[in-house]
Amino acid sequence: MHYLNAAPLGWSFLHGPHRDRFEVIPASPARCAEQLALGEVDIGVIPSIEYQRIPNLTIIPGIAIAALDAVRSVLMVRHRDRVIRTVALDTSSRTSVELLKLLLQVRMGLRPTYIHHAPDLPTMLDSCDAALLIGDAALKVTAGDYEILDLAQAWVEWQQRPFVFAFWACRSGALFPEDLASVFLDARDWGLSARALIVQDYARRLNLPEDFLNQYLSRNVNYDMGAGHIEGLERFYQLAWASGLIPENRPLRFLSPLQINPK
Repeated sequence: MHYLNAAPLGWSFLHGPHRDRFEVIPASPARCAEQLALGEVDIGVIPSIEYQRIPNLTIIPGIAIAALDAVRSVLMVRHRDRVIRTVALDTSSRTSVELLKLLLQVRMGLRPTYIHHAPDLPTMLDSCDAALLIGDAALKVTAGDYEILDLAQAWVEWQQRPFVFAFWACRSGALFPEDLASVFLDARDWGLSARALIVQDYARRLNLPEDFLNQYLSRNVNYDMGAGHIEGLERFYQLAWASGLIPENRPLRFLSPLQINPK
C-alpha cells in the first residue's frame, strides 16, 4: 500500500496469511478508484467520495480508514494570520478536497480559489495562501510558523460524528467467495496485529520515528465502520450533494447484511 494509513488493510494480502487469495496491485486509493471505474480490478480501497462518482459499487462492511478525532495526516496548512483567498490542493487527494471545501465554504463561509498542486508545501505556500496536504507528506509537517487545521478534528467538532476517508469497495456483479467480508475483516485484524512490523518498514521509508508512527496507527487512524461511521458518511454525502460537489447522493449498499456495531 502506498500510504501508511492503508497499510494495515493490505498487509495480510501482501505479506500474511491471505497473500495467495488475490492478485494484489499496490496503488494509492485515488488510483484504486480509477481502476475500479475502468473495470481493471474487482476490489479496491477507494476514497469515500468516489463511491458517489463510480456506478455499481458495493461496500465491504465493517472496515474503513476513518478518524474519531484528529487524524494528523489530512491538514490545511497556512502561514499564521494569512487570509485564505487561494488554496493549493494536493493532487493525490479526493475525499479530503471535498471535505476541505465543505469546511471552508459551509462552516466558515469562505469562497477561496482552488489550485491543484503537487504535494510540496513550500512551493504550495509560495503560490497560495493555504495548502491541503494528505497522507505521508502531511505527517512530516511541523507547526513552526504554520497554522494547521486537522480536517478530521474539524469535522468531528462540527458534526459530532466520525469521518470516513476510505473503504474497501467492489464491483457489483463480480464473482466473489461467499465469505469475502469475513476474509477482509480477518485481513484487517491481522494487519493491525502486525503494526509493529509495518511501523518499522515505514519509519525507514519516511524517515520518521517509530514511536510517532505507532501512535499514528494506534490512536489517530480508526479502521472500523460502525453505526456512527455510517451516520458520518451519510452526512458527508448529504452536505457534498447539497453543495454540488457530487452528482447524486446514492444510498450506501453493502456486500452482505451488515451487523452494525455501536462504535
